[in-house]
Amino acid sequence: MPTAAARRRRRRRIRISNRIRGFASSRRHMLTLAATVVALLAALEWVYDFDFSLGILYIFPVIVAATVLNRWQIVAAAIFCAWTRGLFTADETHLEHILRFCMATIAYTGCGLLIYQINDSRRVVLLHYARIRFEQKLRRRAEEQLRLMAESSPAAILTLSADGRILAANHAAHEMFGLSEHESLTQRPIRDFVSFFDEALRLPSDLGRIRTNTSTWAARADGTHFPASAWFSIYGDADSRRLAAILVDNSNDVREREQAHFEQLTQHNRVLAGAVSHEIRNLCSAIAVVSSNLERHRNLTGDADFDALKNLVSGLSNMASFDLRNQARTQHPPVSLAALADELRVIIGQDWEEIGGTLEWHVPVNFPSVQAERDGLLQVLLNLTQNALRASEQIEAPQLAIRAFDRKGRAVLRISNNGPAIADPSALFQPFRTASTNGTGLGLYVARAMVKNFGGELQHVPTVTGVTFEITLRFAGSRSIELDQPQEVEAQ
Repeated sequence: MPTAAARRRRRRRIRISNRIRGFASSRRHMLTLAATVVALLAALEWVYDFDFSLGILYIFPVIVAATVLNRWQIVAAAIFCAWTRGLFTADETHLEHILRFCMATIAYTGCGLLIYQINDSRRVVLLHYARIRFEQKLRRRAEEQLRLMAESSPAAILTLSADGRILAANHAAHEMFGLSEHESLTQRPIRDFVSFFDEALRLPSDLGRIRTNTSTWAARADGTHFPASAWFSIYGDADSRRLAAILVDNSNDVREREQAHFEQLTQHNRVLAGAVSHEIRNLCSAIAVVSSNLERHRNLTGDADFDALKNLVSGLSNMASFDLRNQARTQHPPVSLAALADELRVIIGQDWEEIGGTLEWHVPVNFPSVQAERDGLLQVLLNLTQNALRASEQIEAPQLAIRAFDRKGRAVLRISNNGPAIADPSALFQPFRTASTNGTGLGLYVARAMVKNFGGELQHVPTVTGVTFEITLRFAGSRSIELDQPQEVEAQ
């Protein structure tokens, strides 16, 4: 530890140095000093009348002035000092006086310009040095911010060399690949974790810089695999080639998506099974009535084959006792019909443009949400609009209109088209019966079952022209809004 006296001496030296630096940087102070030196030299030669010349000393005021003057001003100062020196030189011819004046002017000017150039170079060097230090400071700050961002990022960030080895990796990468705190990813081959990156580095270098994203599979240190999304770029050539990548673990997203898909598939299967069992139960009831009539009129009481037939009918009826109403109804989240209509427009808009058709949307943005399963309701709308598309392909100026309105506290979604009318509407919602030649007869049947599962109803509305279906749903809230209902079309 320095003593108090040493600290005081150091502070004193710093103060003196700052004062000298401040004095040297002042143009007024340096010109005053140069003029003072010239006046002092002239006074000495005037008073003492030396036998020798003090001309060599006139170079010092030129040097002092050169630190704050420009080139032409330095030349002027050198001429002035050479002229002043010549005033006190005696016993010279006119030619010698001119030659000495010229030689002194050249000497003073050369020394002054040399000092000017040195001082200017020093200023340039100091300015360049200050700029370099400022850039280094900014670079260190940016590197620190990038380091903090990389270390705090939940995504894995990797930098790979041309031979497929990991040059740098953040903390999230170590956690994603299942490494312990004492293990490091540096210099380990990337093919042990993400083989796709190793293959990407082997692409031809003439492809240039590559920037893209992909979905791939990655491996952890224990050998387990997981799905991942990657954004990466490849830059550089030969040994300086590098790959920078951001990697995200998609395990949770895939798991949630598959679980949601499974639940949706299970729900749709339950709807379909309930709808089919309902029809089987109706058939069994009809067979049971016929059996009772035969037993009463044909006197088949006690017949073994007839009793076996009744037992088979009873067993089939018991198997078909599955009923949607006996199942616990799922509480469906609110669905915005306006948002659903926008999504439907994106899906079917191009198909209707290809056949020269027009789409009309009358779904208010502020229309209340309804109770339904969003994907299921979208599938029902797709079924109805695709049926309308097939029916309208051969007519001129096909149109499809979708309207939403409030009818007595229920939401009604009306889908209308100007295609040919349905010849036999009674077969629309019956399984395996269809009004067209290319249908299976299950589309509308399953669609109605799905809408019923939402607590709603799907029905065909007879119209003078075209085909109209209405989907009636319950509002998600207890209130309904008053909207302008469309004019009811005339029934057939």
